[in-house]
Amino acid sequence: QRQRREAVPVPVVALVGYTNAGKSTLFNALTTAGVLESSRMFATLDPKLRQLELPSRRKVLLSDTVGFIRNLPHTLVTSFRATLEEVERAELLLHVRDASSPMLAEQKVQVERVLGELDVAGKPVIEVLNKADLVPEGTAVAEGGVAVSALKQTGLDALLARIDEELVADPLVEESFRLPQSEGRIMAALEAGAVIEKKRFEGNLAYLRVRGPASLLGRYRRFRYRDAGA
Repeated sequence: QRQRREAVPVPVVALVGYTNAGKSTLFNALTTAGVLESSRMFATLDPKLRQLELPSRRKVLLSDTVGFIRNLPHTLVTSFRATLEEVERAELLLHVRDASSPMLAEQKVQVERVLGELDVAGKPVIEVLNKADLVPEGTAVAEGGVAVSALKQTGLDALLARIDEELVADPLVEESFRLPQSEGRIMAALEAGAVIEKKRFEGNLAYLRVRGPASLLGRYRRFRYRDAGA
């Protein structure tokens, strides 16, 4: 599966976090994939991967992983290496935290310790403060991250936008294109994989202002158009 994915590279975003932080619930909320939701330790034992579309129309693979626990023995980390290989390959980590936990800070330390053992501590991370609906009103929970409730499905749009911002492997760019209307295939590809911000027609030509991944827009560089009003 990885060989097939690497043939057509798609960024991987991996969920990590302390056990029972709500990773699988968030995974379900974002992808409606139906992954098992359970408070039982290690309920998720193998990588779960689903495609996710971001607001920019970029596609990513979202990976759910095993939950970490306090003082996780290194031998256990090794035995779970197959599951956690997705973390190693990920371009971005979502550190899912239980915002209602009285041990919030300690659990963060434990997760970061395991990530260090996996030599992935330097990867970009978005802090996701889950279960925000259980936090008393007026209590600050975001701490520079994104507050969500996977169960209530709140804050998900903000999280998707943040993922869009943080992915740098295939950056978002804006380009103007001038396409003959006979190039319907190209127009369809741009509409499917990017955001059309402006569109106008003159004769048999279509003028588009497009925001999307550089890899996609670069395929059609021969139709680029210098738009003086852009």
